[in-house]
Amino acid sequence: SVKPSHYDLTIQTDLDNSVFKGLVKINLDVKEPTSTIVLNSSKLKLNKGLIKALVTFVQTLNEKLAPSNCSVNDKDKQVTFTFPTTFQSGTQLELEIAFTGTFDSSNVGYYRASYEKDGKKRYYTLNQFEAINARCAFPCWDEPALKATFDVTLISKTDMVNISNSAVVLEKAFSPNDQDYLDLKEAFPTLNDKWKITKFHRTPKMSTYIVAFASGPFEYIESKVKLPISGMEVPLRVYGTLTMNMILSSLLSTADIIHQAQFALDVKAQVLPLYEQLFDVPYPLPKLDTLVVS
Repeated sequence: SVKPSHYDLTIQTDLDNSVFKGLVKINLDVKEPTSTIVLNSSKLKLNKGLIKALVTFVQTLNEKLAPSNCSVNDKDKQVTFTFPTTFQSGTQLELEIAFTGTFDSSNVGYYRASYEKDGKKRYYTLNQFEAINARCAFPCWDEPALKATFDVTLISKTDMVNISNSAVVLEKAFSPNDQDYLDLKEAFPTLNDKWKITKFHRTPKMSTYIVAFASGPFEYIESKVKLPISGMEVPLRVYGTLTMNMILSSLLSTADIIHQAQFALDVKAQVLPLYEQLFDVPYPLPKLDTLVVS
């Protein structure tokens, strides 16, 4: 009865407490009259005080409505919101949901991993959404056919590196006087100047399982390549963590590992133009990153 067209997704990664908080605003087109909205959600705690629908094409414009009921179906990994009014066909909605998740070691959804450096364990996060695990990271219509565009914003401690599908459009530390802080403080009450915000450009229309983001103390090497069809010069990066465990387990020296990362970067630079020519399809993104994890 409704179809998503765009997601505005903000994720705060709290590695110290092994949790993440999120706020998602989903633009919806109502296809059939309905008073209920059903979407996918798994292992997430929804902040029921911060759920609302902004109605922009009914008798009263920009009317905010809170659901009269919220029910969770753990078996089917769905949540149903019931609203006190019926949304008519042609109505446009913005469904806003605040939520919290806990990192686990399942290696699906949005999860935390670790490595050792100087005898201390350090953490980073990344995601694995294929095929239907985006719902473990944010409420969504987690079906490959329901494609949408995405604006991804990541909030992390200032010493972390944040990456996502698109290029960074803005990165800055939080300030109590910033409009971003004022807009987000209700959903993210722990924000202060120890946190930073990283905003990424809007993605092309894509399935939820293709959404990618990661946060951690990453390092990278980079290059660039000019593509034959689009004519774009695309930045290429290989991100990762360089640790003694990796060196010992693989019996490689630091120089060897850096050399292997450079090899991967060189292969990307050779293969991407070939793929453009082979499939006769321009590469749709402004960059290509690879994250190497243990």
